[in-house]
Amino acid sequence: MATSTVNLSIVNDKVVCADHQAEVCDKCHQSFADINTIARHLKATNGQLPPPGAVLPQRSQQIAKMREDGNTHFRAQRHQEAIASYTNAINVAFDRPLWEPTQLAREELAVLLCNRSAAYIARKEYVNALVDADGVVELKRPWSKGHFRRGRALIGLGRTEEGIEAMRLGLMFDPESAEIQKALKEVEDKIAAEATGGDEDK
Repeated sequence: MATSTVNLSIVNDKVVCADHQAEVCDKCHQSFADINTIARHLKATNGQLPPPGAVLPQRSQQIAKMREDGNTHFRAQRHQEAIASYTNAINVAFDRPLWEPTQLAREELAVLLCNRSAAYIARKEYVNALVDADGVVELKRPWSKGHFRRGRALIGLGRTEEGIEAMRLGLMFDPESAEIQKALKEVEDKIAAEATGGDEDK
């Protein structure tokens, strides 16, 4: 079986194909992204590999600080600044070294995406809010808050029935959630009022 050879070169500390200077090369049908990711993480250790499952406290502290910055901005209704802080934290969490527990990153990302979804909702950027909420549900399905954010985003997009369904699913995971109960009552009352108004107009 014949094999093809790809010439490699190093550009800015990254492996790329020599012919096209690309990390992901469609012409050579090769991707060196994974190799470069591993190399970047190994370089950061200065040759001192931690044991499997070890967590670098500096990264966790950095993520927590950016998350709290986002929360501070959100409480002050500086929603665009909150989105920027959450986005920075998300990028750092996504870039955790491969040897760290994946569950740690999943928990961090679920919270950060959920918070950013709330900031998008506050800015009425419902498409972005829905994308983040879908990510929360994917990462942490039993968490009612992800379904709540998803419901709010869907309702904001005018997909009211889907939004109600999403919130009801959230209530299945957390029947005592006052937040979801209140939101459901508000939207159901609004639908009832609109239906009554429509009948009176006839």
